[in-house]
Amino acid sequence: MELSQRLDLGGLELGGEGGEDKAPSSGDVFGRLAELVDTLGGSDITPTTRLDEAGLTSLDRIELAVRIEEEFAVRIDEHVYATHDTAGELARYIEEQQ
Repeated sequence: MELSQRLDLGGLELGGEGGEDKAPSSGDVFGRLAELVDTLGGSDITPTTRLDEAGLTSLDRIELAVRIEEEFAVRIDEHVYATHDTAGELARYIEEQQ
């Protein structure tokens, strides 16, 4: 069974209310990213929180990448994590890739 099949992604909201499909603003992307980290059992994060200090295990980071892809339609891998050290940098990367 693949990791994406084991994840319970049914609770994630993937679209806007009432069928609206607008691009999220900067604060929205970071806020949604922070919620994903919180859902995975990580600590509360700020834009300056280093990802390696967010309380996520290596398996959590993989799961976070899968959820980011589902939520934002942006592919994340270890190279992205390595070059975007903080949660704010990762949120900006996600925005740029949308």
